[in-house]
Amino acid sequence: MADLGRGVIAGLIATVVISLLMLMRLSAGIMTEYHPVEIMNLTAHGLFGTADSLLVGWPLHFLVGTVIWGSLFALVERRIPVGGWVGRGIIFGAVAWLIIMITIFPAAGSGFFAVGFGIAVPLMTLLGHLAYGAVLGGVYGWLKQL
Repeated sequence: MADLGRGVIAGLIATVVISLLMLMRLSAGIMTEYHPVEIMNLTAHGLFGTADSLLVGWPLHFLVGTVIWGSLFALVERRIPVGGWVGRGIIFGAVAWLIIMITIFPAAGSGFFAVGFGIAVPLMTLLGHLAYGAVLGGVYGWLKQL
């Protein structure tokens, strides 16, 4: 299997895991004002004039997590100077978080580092991206061993 294929599969699994964690958080009533899929929806709506709907946000969420981040990880993982697949994934997740904080949140109207939401959202988002990266790296490394 080619590295890009491994990256996409690992990205899909990591996106499913982080999506389930997000749905559990929302179902538990924890930080319900912060819904990452809604942020993606609002960003697409603002930038591209798409419909204002979670039916736009969910496919974007999976597209970004699976194809974009998964493929990028496959392309750059050799250049991440940390040993171990999980460690590389965590570093990658932290960089992805930084990119989101300076691009997507401002485009959605929440300001750099989500200042419109207060301190809890950037921290929760960081934890989510670190978890995503750990799963991404772990699954990618496992697939490389097959």
